[in-house]
Amino acid sequence: MDTNGGMSILRKTTMPHLIDKVWTDDQRVYARTKDGLIASYPFSRWPRLRDATKQQREDFHLSYVGIHWPQIDEDLSFEGMFHDAGLCEITPTEDSVHYLP
Repeated sequence: MDTNGGMSILRKTTMPHLIDKVWTDDQRVYARTKDGLIASYPFSRWPRLRDATKQQREDFHLSYVGIHWPQIDEDLSFEGMFHDAGLCEITPTEDSVHYLP
């Protein structure tokens, strides 16, 4: 972040961000990077996630580039989440935001 006259300005970046936490609540899925950025998506945006049970939503697996829900066969990319939140640019390899176990 830069400061401009006392105001913080968030700049989009193509620098890699590493995911350190993913969680859900009744309405959304969230992802946080090691440098503290948080993005989320409402389940209502995807019919399979919207219609899934809480148990199905909580049964997800992390891959290098995203989240997979095996019971409902749904996938979301980390880069897409953070791009929609205005926190990164889309890259050709779609891995500006990724997870490493």
